[in-house]
Amino acid sequence: MQNKTPGPPLLNNFPELKSIQLTADDKDNGHSTKSTKKTTTRAQIAMSKSVKRPEKEEEEDKEKENDLTPEMTEKLIKLASTILHYWDISVQEIELIQGGQMALVWKIITDKGPLCLKRIHRPEKKALFSIHAQDYLAKKGSRVPGIIPNKEGGLYTKQGPFLFVVYDWIIGRPFDLTVPEDQAWIMKGLAQYHLDSVGYLPEEGIPVFSKLGEWPKHYIKRCQQMESWKQIAAGTPDDSFSQLYLSEIDQHIEHGRSVLKELQESYYPEWVAKCELKPNLCHQDYGTGNTLLSNDQIWIIDLDTTTYDLPIRDLRKVIIPLMGDQGAWDQELFNHMLASYESVAPLSMQQKKVMFIDMLFPYELYETANEKFGRKNELPPEELMQAFDYEKRKGEEITSMISSL
Repeated sequence: MQNKTPGPPLLNNFPELKSIQLTADDKDNGHSTKSTKKTTTRAQIAMSKSVKRPEKEEEEDKEKENDLTPEMTEKLIKLASTILHYWDISVQEIELIQGGQMALVWKIITDKGPLCLKRIHRPEKKALFSIHAQDYLAKKGSRVPGIIPNKEGGLYTKQGPFLFVVYDWIIGRPFDLTVPEDQAWIMKGLAQYHLDSVGYLPEEGIPVFSKLGEWPKHYIKRCQQMESWKQIAAGTPDDSFSQLYLSEIDQHIEHGRSVLKELQESYYPEWVAKCELKPNLCHQDYGTGNTLLSNDQIWIIDLDTTTYDLPIRDLRKVIIPLMGDQGAWDQELFNHMLASYESVAPLSMQQKKVMFIDMLFPYELYETANEKFGRKNELPPEELMQAFDYEKRKGEEITSMISSL
């Protein structure tokens, strides 16, 4: 059973935090606190942000965190101090690590070493799935932070609408995806995560979070969105980005629809059916922001987004953006990343073909267009042209790989 308390209004209204009041009595609670406005490096943040988020968004998040006043920082530390009473932990010091609009993260210094307190920034049903998945993996010996049970033996404490979890704090260094050795580490760690996760079945009462079989819906939705953005682009005839979009996008939308047809005619439906009988986890947000190298072992420190899905979805979400960052298609890098993964978890020819088909979909172009038309951020037409060129080169290379299978 988990600790469940109604929670004062302060927890329901963050970031306003209007209901938190600090008094002299609050400070004399046996816990020393340390406030900081400095954003700690991601190597020090258990359960932090992912490297794959757009640079602009990441900078905005850091600005929001740095905008926290000393009073708000102190209130968040007080919040952690209050929540930690539900655990049998001797707290010596509390440091706010992440305090923006995303998940809240604190580093807790105890008499038995550092721990991590996190307020999960996910809907409760999805959070429960990932919390129990992490506990399953940690107890199985997988390299993910263990969850420290609260006084009642529960994996989390609920206060208001939020779930709070205490984890082991992992000390290590982040990976650098410009370094071949680190590229190999990252992919081997992902492969091991997929293998270790086979067999996880949430206990009764825990909602199942699955995206198995959902890819066709995702393709259709993205094609529809790219089609709808043509109307927005047509309304700004003086905008060079929009006019370039209108001149080129139709062939890419049609390409997306042809990829959908290929997927449906491939091994994908059969693989999904097999996975439903014996599912594995797909991380969904794997990258340098949530992995660490510690004592020559790779640790995955953020499982908040984990779900059931085909493992190759993670490969596509790691490899394809990295290839796009190179400025040109790098086949040697692609082969190195895939070979590193397969050194731990080999893929069959049929599975590789499904992966290659998924990689053909114009995800990077979609993201570029979404930044402009969905998120309403200004982008130079050069970025769109680069996305068009990348999709063309990517398509040629992956089509060649499919032919060689």
